[in-house]
Amino acid sequence: MKTTELRLHVPEDILYTLNETKNSFIKKMRLYAAMELYRLQKLSMGKASELAGMNKVDFMFELGKCEIPAINYDEEDFAEEVNQVMNQ
Repeated sequence: MKTTELRLHVPEDILYTLNETKNSFIKKMRLYAAMELYRLQKLSMGKASELAGMNKVDFMFELGKCEIPAINYDEEDFAEEVNQVMNQ
């Protein structure tokens, strides 16, 4: 897989305030970005978990901890699904 390096300059006192190492902060930022992009439906579950650097099950667990639904299912989709089941 081809990757691109991104650089983010963060004041050292931010890491100190958060009690984070550089590597743990990077890992969390990847996870938070992946969760937000998934929540906004910009990335699929697979791509978001890839960005976060974890498997789908672990990513779904992290979504749950932040109260982000793992399955984006709106009322219209649900009603359509129920209708299909009832008409079978």
